[in-house]
Amino acid sequence: MSGFSPEKRARLEALAKGEFLQSSDPRIDAFLKRMEAEKAPVFADVYAGEMNFFNAPRRSNLDDVDLACIGIPFEASAPVRGGTRLGPRSFREWSKVRGPVHDVWRTIPFELLSMADVGDISFESPHDVNSCVETIRRTFAEFRKRGITPYSVGGVHTMTHPILSGLAAGKPIGLVQIDAHADTARGTFQGNKFNDCSVFLNAVLDEAIDPERTIQIGMRGSLSPYWDFSREAGMRLIPMHEVYELGVKGVIAEIRRVIGDGPFYFTLDTDGIDATFMPGTELPEPFGFTTREMVQIIRGMHGMDIVGADMVELCPPYDPNGISANISAALGFETVCLLAEAHVRRHGQKRKTHWGLAA
Repeated sequence: MSGFSPEKRARLEALAKGEFLQSSDPRIDAFLKRMEAEKAPVFADVYAGEMNFFNAPRRSNLDDVDLACIGIPFEASAPVRGGTRLGPRSFREWSKVRGPVHDVWRTIPFELLSMADVGDISFESPHDVNSCVETIRRTFAEFRKRGITPYSVGGVHTMTHPILSGLAAGKPIGLVQIDAHADTARGTFQGNKFNDCSVFLNAVLDEAIDPERTIQIGMRGSLSPYWDFSREAGMRLIPMHEVYELGVKGVIAEIRRVIGDGPFYFTLDTDGIDATFMPGTELPEPFGFTTREMVQIIRGMHGMDIVGADMVELCPPYDPNGISANISAALGFETVCLLAEAHVRRHGQKRKTHWGLAA
């Protein structure tokens, strides 16, 4: 049996020549060379070096930050099982192997703006829910004043209410929520207004989100009797059984119809994803989204005016092989690409991300 012809062999050998990670796309190739020159840790050994979100540089000074990735190790209001305070740590580890170039859009967030890991929120009283909520609100109010777009990793879902309050500052924004639970229960839980069951009811009453520009997707399970406020307040609630009927394209169409052209926040509770793929979440629910459906929905928001986003309820103690953190980090990079592009559309492109600068 004969092998390749000499001509075919010569052509393939010519194609194989080049440097490691060299790209035929000159834009990507220039970025990779810049990263090498700045000794950026992209493609670094996942077991070594500093653990930062998506290998972004760590910054404590916010002066030159456009997109801030921040950890919120808050679980004082956890209603079921603990461990979400460790979510940011696990997410950081797996995000080291995510990016830096989007595989479909070829978006490079580091080339569009200055992106940084700004560390974790430090709580003076980590078991005092009211104190933690106020600390989160102040942090995000500062981001709003500085024009910083935030991406947050938690932590229990209670954290999203003060994030929204800090970002909105009395000017309600839209909301896209992926979740197994609507989180709009009336009353208090364990005697506290701030809890995982009433997150978005509280956000509406604080005028942080507009219920008529809020869409909740993926609800299912035993808490369905507590969806009344969502529907009565004018939110578009798409329970999982309706998702089956609409399909992914139908869900994306509803997101775009409800949100329109205005600013909105995206919150992804990991329990919105089926427990088969996402066992490491505080309250795993079967019959949810597959990872393929989830990435299609996120990509369906491409080009919209997203002003912030989070990933909540990642619970590493129940994720022994890292599958949940790996999926979370991959979906997180998809979301960061949306945030970076939207930030540049709002503010223009002023700078890139640089490594090796003073923190």
